[in-house]
Amino acid sequence: EEHFGSGGGTPTKELWGPILMLLDLQGNSGKEVKRIDEYLEWVLEEKNMVIKPAILESAFGAFGVTPTAILGEICFNLARRRECGEYKDTLYSMSVDFMEKAVSNSEQIPFANMYAKRKLREIKDLHN
Repeated sequence: EEHFGSGGGTPTKELWGPILMLLDLQGNSGKEVKRIDEYLEWVLEEKNMVIKPAILESAFGAFGVTPTAILGEICFNLARRRECGEYKDTLYSMSVDFMEKAVSNSEQIPFANMYAKRKLREIKDLHN
């Protein structure tokens, strides 16, 4: 809830939860993830899967991965876990949709675009 300056805000605050979620999923690949049910519930809640404000897409993409690609990676990591088996197809579909959007959103951002294209290929290869 920290804000900076008079009338200031923390516009990237909404992304810290998904970033930490992705780090937890990736860092515990092949191990138990204590908050897996919470993560699955969060991803399946449509309102959580919208990047606000939209400017964050290009701002983050300018120096790394876009927020849309992060959401796609979360879905992909969840789809690969046996605990989420009931939702596997839905999660794979979501991951492809988000990565396709990340590719489209980052056409003018070389690294972010290259990353999203590579991840999209990886997701499609592993799902087929």
